[in-house]
Amino acid sequence: MQAMFDRLQRWSWLRGLLMILIGAWILIEPHQVYRSFLWIVAAVLIVAAIPKLVDGFSAKKRSGTYGTSLFTGVIYLIVALLLPAIVMPLMSMGPFFIGVVLIIYGINKIMGARRQQQYVNVSPLPTIIYGVALIVIGAIMVINPFKTVMVVFSLFGGLLVVMGIMQLFGSRQQ
Repeated sequence: MQAMFDRLQRWSWLRGLLMILIGAWILIEPHQVYRSFLWIVAAVLIVAAIPKLVDGFSAKKRSGTYGTSLFTGVIYLIVALLLPAIVMPLMSMGPFFIGVVLIIYGINKIMGARRQQQYVNVSPLPTIIYGVALIVIGAIMVINPFKTVMVVFSLFGGLLVVMGIMQLFGSRQQ
């Protein structure tokens, strides 16, 4: 077990460098990374479908029935072909629903700011500003959900760069 940890620590500089490179790529070109990822997943599904289709057709020759392998292979091919058309709307639905929830929560905060005021000398203004900020952020997410996904994806790339730098500094100290 200790040998495995030693090996992981020995290669931590490489992991850090890889994290920095991938994070920078995501940060600079999030749309390109997204499209590349879609094509890679589609290619993996097509490659996974080929043996299933071969197995299904060979089962037909042996026993006279196709079996479940052919069905699975066809499903893999259909998903691979429909993947670009399916993933974009699904990714956009998440920020849309989160935006709607933020708008409702912001309205609720504004409406309850006066009601929840505990002391006379404490202003409800910070709660109202917080509610307005939530409404604005929610509206941005509802109006342009896919752009919001790409911004979050870019933030993930930036986080990877920071994590990679921390990994490099951590590997030098050991």
